[in-house]
Amino acid sequence: MDFLKILKSFEDFVYEALLWLILVPKTLLRIILTPRRMVVYAEQELAASDDQRFGDSVSPPLLLILCVFIAHLVDLGIRTPALDTSGSLAGSLLSSEQNLLLYRTIAFGVWALAGSVLFLAGARKTLNRQSLRGPFYEQCYLVAPFALVLSIATSLDLAGAGNSIAAPFLMLAAGLWFWLVEVVWIRHRMKRSLWQCWLAATLILCVGATVNGVVGYVLTKKDGDGKAATEQAGAAADG
Repeated sequence: MDFLKILKSFEDFVYEALLWLILVPKTLLRIILTPRRMVVYAEQELAASDDQRFGDSVSPPLLLILCVFIAHLVDLGIRTPALDTSGSLAGSLLSSEQNLLLYRTIAFGVWALAGSVLFLAGARKTLNRQSLRGPFYEQCYLVAPFALVLSIATSLDLAGAGNSIAAPFLMLAAGLWFWLVEVVWIRHRMKRSLWQCWLAATLILCVGATVNGVVGYVLTKKDGDGKAATEQAGAAADG
């Protein structure tokens, strides 16, 4: 009996995974071309019953996870050698592929969370699980293409050679697109003036970049860097 349940679960997973091959690019294309319509779509789908939600697309958090996973596969294929994280906190926490994927998903989720919290603060709504879910789902849709392109561009930049030429343009395009759709989202959600929407969108970008920058610095800072530098300076003086 247990074997049949396992087999059924495996059957459902295979079907769902194959369905992603169609729904992921379809959902991404709809977000890129009509971001405001997809934001409204996410809002409407959350109001539907659980078994009928996101029937013709991928749900926002899952789409973000899949975009990070796709970018990770690209990274594994083009980036050699891997970054040296030995002696750092990242070397301990991100030693497995599962932990690395989780970290990257959370890192991009910071932008979705920043946008959601900003909306609730601007609308003077109480921050809880229920009030945060709607704007967070909408933000995940907007963050997913940004995460995919920015991650691939970063991998190209780290790979060096001719790839580094295209990387800055992809990063700029991803950042500009995300900033513009945030302006559209804030204007749709909060009904503010255009300059206020520009300011809020810039704040979301800066908050996400600052949080990830600080966390990244802490994770990649190697133990004993200061000690090693002191020893090298002392050796040079003795010489």
